[in-house]
Amino acid sequence: MPERTVVFHARALFLPGGEREATGLPEQWSVPAWEFEADAYTDRSSAWRTARRPGSGQEVEAQVRGTDKAAVEVAFAEACAQAVDRARNPGKYGDTDEW
Repeated sequence: MPERTVVFHARALFLPGGEREATGLPEQWSVPAWEFEADAYTDRSSAWRTARRPGSGQEVEAQVRGTDKAAVEVAFAEACAQAVDRARNPGKYGDTDEW
């Protein structure tokens, strides 16, 4: 029988110069999830990624999720640092082809 666990999320958005954009949405939140849900994120203490959003704004988003709140907070700092670098240096991450 699968169990429920709490999954913590964090998200931030950065403009092309690296400045953080206020989105009006919560920066961090948590939700209950079943262990069998897709993406296997219910068994990871944390996982993060950054991505450049398509469109003319070229914002960079940092996203983190995991089952350990402290690990998510540490990963969020790492993701935000990479997102700022990615926003300032798009060629370093291969993002210039999307422009």
